Amino acid sequence: MYPILIKIGEFTLHTYGLLLAVAFLLAVVVALREAKRLGVDPNIMMDLAFYALLAALIGSRFFYVLTSWEEFRDNPVDIVRFWRGGLVFYGGLIFAFLVGLWYVRKHHLDFRQLADIVAPAIPLGQAIGRLGCFSAG
Repeated sequence: MYPILIKIGEFTLHTYGLLLAVAFLLAVVVALREAKRLGVDPNIMMDLAFYALLAALIGSRFFYVLTSWEEFRDNPVDIVRFWRGGLVFYGGLIFAFLVGLWYVRKHHLDFRQLADIVAPAIPLGQAIGRLGCFSAG
């Protein structure tokens, strides 16, 4: 296990964070390619990816705080310090899905078509993200 990939002075690059970023970027690339193949505007996918990323970060932190409230009870300011760790996968998935639904409805998009576009991207991102979890121990 290699939780810290690079440490130079005060700068620390954690393996989990790097693999999570790579997972997201590769998933977006796969979704963009699939969108182009199906004739869907890639800008729609980029906007959706942006909103999904924000929702996933908020949701994963929210669920971590809910499941570990004792850790934050005495110092609630630590709730917003997500860079210190503490994210829950299913919280991010739930929030990203709900925001995705909101986006689809707001822009009157075809849910099934967008679901087909992101279907190969989500498990790819999940697999790479799990490698990050494994590296973190």
